[in-house]
Amino acid sequence: MKNADLRQVTLFEEFVLLKEYEIREESLADKVSSKHQEKLDMQNKIMEVQAKLDNKKKDIEKLMEKDKKLHAEFTNSLGENNKFVDYLTKVFKKKIKRTKKKANDGGESNDDSDEDSDDESDWEESDEESESEAGGFDLDVCPQGCDQSIYDSTCQLREKRLDNEEELVEEKKNAEAMKKELEGLQKKAKVIDASLKYAQNDLEAFQLEKQQKLNELDVVVTLRLHQILHIVNSVLPQDLSQTLVFESSGVERLQHRIKELEHEKHLQKKQMKESRKKHVQLIKDRKLFEEKISEMNETCNEMMIAKFGCIVDLEKLETVVVNRGIEEMKEKLRVTEITCSEEMIDLNKLVAEKKDRITELIKDNTNRLEQLCMLSTEKKDLESSLDSRQKNLGEEYTGQRKSDVHERKRLIQLVQLQAQEIDALKEEIMLLSRKGGHILPPAQPPLPQTPNNIHSVNH
Repeated sequence: MKNADLRQVTLFEEFVLLKEYEIREESLADKVSSKHQEKLDMQNKIMEVQAKLDNKKKDIEKLMEKDKKLHAEFTNSLGENNKFVDYLTKVFKKKIKRTKKKANDGGESNDDSDEDSDDESDWEESDEESESEAGGFDLDVCPQGCDQSIYDSTCQLREKRLDNEEELVEEKKNAEAMKKELEGLQKKAKVIDASLKYAQNDLEAFQLEKQQKLNELDVVVTLRLHQILHIVNSVLPQDLSQTLVFESSGVERLQHRIKELEHEKHLQKKQMKESRKKHVQLIKDRKLFEEKISEMNETCNEMMIAKFGCIVDLEKLETVVVNRGIEEMKEKLRVTEITCSEEMIDLNKLVAEKKDRITELIKDNTNRLEQLCMLSTEKKDLESSLDSRQKNLGEEYTGQRKSDVHERKRLIQLVQLQAQEIDALKEEIMLLSRKGGHILPPAQPPLPQTPNNIHSVNH
């Protein structure tokens, strides 16, 4: 009973302490949950903006591919050995003044007119420069000797190229705006993460403080003498305030842990020896590589002095000098990409045609299977009807055989009756011949019952 009372007192003290910390704990928990919800909302916004940005990047790639196709189409339209290749190329690359597609309903302001005048002057300057570069030819008129259809197609391709460039510029602007928006959201997400972490740390510190207060409560534990192992000089000390109370299985775990720590210590020593050996070997290898690098630097410097007369920075040299081979390879790569894209388009068309052909064959095969199923059902019906008819014919033949058997039995009976009558007549003749009487004519045997006899009897 005393232990129960002491336990009740301890629980009441814990209850009072928890009641004191309950309001603060709820406020901290609500703060953590709200910050966590803000983090989730911000992550959803970031994912949405990232998806939109990815779509914009795909659109930009499509526009760039379209620009490459326009350049390839222009190159193909020129043909081979065209004398006006340079002229048509300048016509194709010329920047012209383009009217806005979406015209305003009202009149334009003075600022817009000023901007248009500035643009016109700019375009006039660019036109003069292009005419001077074109060798005196007017880029707006087809020169003599040039095919008018090629010139017109070049102008159409130029319009398409300019439309594509405008769309590309607009898409890039939108992509940049989305990037800035994404960066702003990411910064906000970092701030929310920091505040969430700060709130979680506050909650953890509060939990530690609460647990510390709970641990400071006095708890009464009843022990027996055999459970007390704290003995000094074979005598139980008077002051037990410095003793620790725990389960007896904990002593066994601690003793087992001593052996585990000894084993781990042995393994760590062994690992340390191997690590020292590796460290010494790596130091030797590093010295060898440093010697090789120094030798290679000396030979490189000697070769530079022999070729250029002084030591030159190769990185700066690469940035200044244009490598013609690399540029040619880039051009070849661009042409190869264009040809590969055209081949991919042709292959996709071929695949689509093959798929359509396979679909038609599947439909034809399905119709043939349906016809086969119908024919097989008709065959089964015919076989069943043929079997039924054969059974009916067998029954007719068996009926005739039964009638023959009955007729035969009737005839046998008739023959037997006639034989009996003959024997009777013979006896009667014998009797009459002995007595000297008149001999009567023999009696007529009964006629067989046939349809004609029955008819005559009825008459």
